[in-house]
Amino acid sequence: MKHNKEHIAFLEMLRRCDSTIFKVCLMFTDRDPENIKNMYQDIVCALWESWPSFKGQSKENTWVYSVAFNTAVSQVRRQSISPMFTRLNDDTYNNLAEESQNSIVERLYELTDRLSPDEKTIILLYLDRVPAREMGQTLGITEAAVNHRIERIKNKLKYLNENE
Repeated sequence: MKHNKEHIAFLEMLRRCDSTIFKVCLMFTDRDPENIKNMYQDIVCALWESWPSFKGQSKENTWVYSVAFNTAVSQVRRQSISPMFTRLNDDTYNNLAEESQNSIVERLYELTDRLSPDEKTIILLYLDRVPAREMGQTLGITEAAVNHRIERIKNKLKYLNENE
């Protein structure tokens, strides 16, 4: 099968941004492998549909975050997939090979399960060290608003961690 340049460029972008898509799937599902797979496919379809409109005005990964988050939040609202209080399974851990301390990762996911979709979006971007300016572009808010929300979320996570 012969692929055109646009298709090849899209597949290369998916390869580069795969971990971003996967992290969004983990954050917005109950981490059941079937739900992760379904959300991943939905995100890839949304990316493909949006691909012709990507003009490079933002960083590629910022654009992927934006499409992935919008798709994930829509799916959660539409299907009422609730990522509440589930533990990560061994298969999920294997996919998080870049993370060195699984108990810390698991605890972080347990705590973030208690956040709203908007809070999850911000904290995931923050943990991926996306600059506040880019987060603001992705979310459609100011850099100052991003910084304020990050502080509130950090305080909320700290409170949740200390009071369980």
